[in-house]
Amino acid sequence: MKFFTLSLFLLMFSTYYSSAQNFADSVLLLNGKSYRCNIKGMEGPSLHFEIKNKKGKIEQYFIADYRINSYYKNGIETAVYKQDDEIGNFLTYNESKRYAIGAYDARQTYKPYYVFWSSFALSYATSLWDTYLPKSVANDTNHVDYPNINTGFFQKRPTILPFTVPILLSVSFGLPNMRVKQKYILHQEGYGDKIYYTGFNSYAKQKRTFSALKGSFMGVGLGLITYAIFK
Repeated sequence: MKFFTLSLFLLMFSTYYSSAQNFADSVLLLNGKSYRCNIKGMEGPSLHFEIKNKKGKIEQYFIADYRINSYYKNGIETAVYKQDDEIGNFLTYNESKRYAIGAYDARQTYKPYYVFWSSFALSYATSLWDTYLPKSVANDTNHVDYPNINTGFFQKRPTILPFTVPILLSVSFGLPNMRVKQKYILHQEGYGDKIYYTGFNSYAKQKRTFSALKGSFMGVGLGLITYAIFK
């Protein structure tokens, strides 16, 4: 508990929001998102605080208490999360903090570039292969859909096959838990902590899913453009 309390304190005074360095308060959400801010206080079921955006303008934020782990105001930590099995809060406060810090680290350190580029390459290759007309089909007079007698790429109209790739890849990359390497762990006291790893993977899965969808749709789009140019 002491390790994570100290880590959270240091986390909140990091330069994550460099444009808001003069804002001394901070908020940590359960999903690992953190804000440097000026806290106004609780207003009903929401926490009211101010942040400074990238343009230097102050914005008002209201976030529901069920999304918040804790906040620091004037250097004093206030716990917002409360364990309550009836509403699905099965973790203790200490566990929820370790989970949130794991998700925070994933937001800062985990960049699934390999997911994006592999999804892009597989989708692009599938789009090109989908336009390939083999000799066996071209020589079959029953296939009236292919009026061209030429064989090879761009000789067959695209099908829906490439559009299934984004779904398959997002599931394949997004569902499995990853092994959290030490290089991704900002808060070293989380090493070996299953709850910390669960929090880390909760956000890492979202990153991989989004990267797979983005890369694969771009690959399909480029494949269709390539077909339109060379058909």
